[in-house]
Amino acid sequence: MTTPMGSPPSPAPADNADVSSLLYLGSPAARLILALFVLSNAIFTVGTADVLSAPWQSYVAMLLVSAGGVLLLRPHPDPFPLRDTAAVLAVVVVSTALVATNLPGEGDLGRASWHLGSNTWLLFFLTLRRRGLYAWAGMAAMAAITIAAAASSGRGAVSGALMLNAHMGILVVATLFARTLRRTARRIASLERRSIAAAAQQARVETAEEIRRTRAAELAAAVVPLLERIANGAPASDEERQTYAVTEAALRDGVRGRSLMLPSVVEAAARARRRGVTVTILDDRGALPPDGDSVARVVAATVDALDAASDGTVTIRLVPAGRSVGLTVVATAGDQVRRTTLGPDGHELERSS
Repeated sequence: MTTPMGSPPSPAPADNADVSSLLYLGSPAARLILALFVLSNAIFTVGTADVLSAPWQSYVAMLLVSAGGVLLLRPHPDPFPLRDTAAVLAVVVVSTALVATNLPGEGDLGRASWHLGSNTWLLFFLTLRRRGLYAWAGMAAMAAITIAAAASSGRGAVSGALMLNAHMGILVVATLFARTLRRTARRIASLERRSIAAAAQQARVETAEEIRRTRAAELAAAVVPLLERIANGAPASDEERQTYAVTEAALRDGVRGRSLMLPSVVEAAARARRRGVTVTILDDRGALPPDGDSVARVVAATVDALDAASDGTVTIRLVPAGRSVGLTVVATAGDQVRRTTLGPDGHELERSS
């Protein structure tokens, strides 16, 4: 959108692009994937319990990792909250310690090391949610625990390190993917802002055109019949002359006092002029107050001043924006001058006579 002065708005910061919105984390599909994640953890835990020295540790790790998945799926604008990030890292560290210290020292582990893949996927999504450095810290902690546990069990530190090479590769992919996804999100956000700005501009153009058509129709309805009567060349009566004068003044009000040209004000000004009052309406502000209550107070004060005048002059002026005064009404009748001042919110500030 444009500002009131017509200048384009400053672009929104690029980092406002929300990657999570592209991942549809709150969608049924995301919940289905989470359910499969939890189910696979449970299956691997139960299926490998017989090779573990303390199966309960793996069960506890399974519950923790599943809870971490639920937490990561929680809708929240990126970056992911630090408190929740710390909770996910704690899950990675504790679950790794529980399972790694529970693995046998020899033989094929199979799916007994399921926690490495599951925790890597937690770190994968943590990276996507703009916590990449924390995710790599979690991977480092997971690697240190795994290597230390493998060395102490007799498998050797090298064997422990080899258990992690594929998982580190996955996190590298996550880091690159997250950068690409953020660039895409920024482009989408930029296109959305441009689309909204274009729609707003089009709406303003259409509104202005509609206002012009409405004003042209009002002008035609008010003036054309009078011009036709004048063109006929017939003598005008006093009442007709007064009608011509009131109509001409109303047209002048529409140019000089546009914002105040509401139906009740137009009617009150016409009544005052028919009583012989000279009415001048000026709009030096360009707009009425933004809220309805303030507008109602301004209109009521204007109508009251016009209806109260039986002769003389009434000058009503909307004061330029940025001042402590919003509207002034000056009514003169002979030597008597009444001045009423309203604030920008329509509340009366001063009345003198």
